[in-house]
Amino acid sequence: MNQDDHIPSAGRLTNFIAYLIAGLSLVLLIGLSLSYAFQFDACVAITVYPVWVWFTGGLFLSLILFKTKSRWVALTTIGLWFVFLVGFADTPLSLWRGLWGSSNSEWVAAREQERALRVITINCSGSQQSILALKQKNPDLILIQESPTIENLKTIANELFGGETNLLAGVDASILCRGEIEPIATTMNWSVGKLTLPTGRQLVVVSLRLSPPPFRLDLWNPACWRDFRDHRIKQRAELATLSQALTEIPANLPLIVGGDFNANPQDPIFRELPASLQDAFSTAGAGWGNTITNELPFLRIDQIWSDDAFQPMHVISEPAINTDHRTVIADLILK
Repeated sequence: MNQDDHIPSAGRLTNFIAYLIAGLSLVLLIGLSLSYAFQFDACVAITVYPVWVWFTGGLFLSLILFKTKSRWVALTTIGLWFVFLVGFADTPLSLWRGLWGSSNSEWVAAREQERALRVITINCSGSQQSILALKQKNPDLILIQESPTIENLKTIANELFGGETNLLAGVDASILCRGEIEPIATTMNWSVGKLTLPTGRQLVVVSLRLSPPPFRLDLWNPACWRDFRDHRIKQRAELATLSQALTEIPANLPLIVGGDFNANPQDPIFRELPASLQDAFSTAGAGWGNTITNELPFLRIDQIWSDDAFQPMHVISEPAINTDHRTVIADLILK
């Protein structure tokens, strides 16, 4: 047998490997698409990650196909993975807005008329300095998670807003504001207050921090999948309890809910929030909105939601100091 007799066999082996990898990529793509589209509780161990994590793995498989010289198969699978990325990515329009920039002149004009609010949420990891650094942002409302001690919060309230009537201190979640705030309800996860602005306008404000997810990467272990499933069920119950508490508040008061949700922004737990609320970043976000971690933000777990009494104009995420979370800054106009 001469060397040429091996050529057809080598070609068949190359084609077999190409179709095997393409088939594996397709099965993975279909499974992931179904998981993200329907957000099954049983699949939270998958959907807790942003889609680009799986896209990277799929792209790697597709690039291997170029080694098999199956160029058309490689290009097809790469195209399908890009469709997956665009279809399930969190607010891709924010990157477009951030690229081209936007004018905030309408919000500035509304603020001069005392119809605008700058809302900031920050998980400060107990750091007083990370909150004090927000003074330069000239906020009207700060939603705090992993709060410092109450004595430190009083110091911060005096420094930022000039008095302790501007403070609602909770176990974990607290609120600082320009104006006066009265406590409505507090739990381990959230604080609810009625804010009276300097103009006399009243609104309801919620600062929250939902239970953090398990830190597990052992997807081959059934216990990992159960832990993530149980965690979603727990978070869903936490938001349902909050929504029930909000039903006891007069419906005519504008509502802002923000904080550390500790969840992928596409998670179905957000359906437990009042139907009147909208994610401000989805409406007016600009740039890279991810908030965890501060140095390498890969997921947008810190968010600000508002009802239809507000028009979100500009929402961004910015680096913070002395914490592992970024801040979220939302400029809203009161209608």
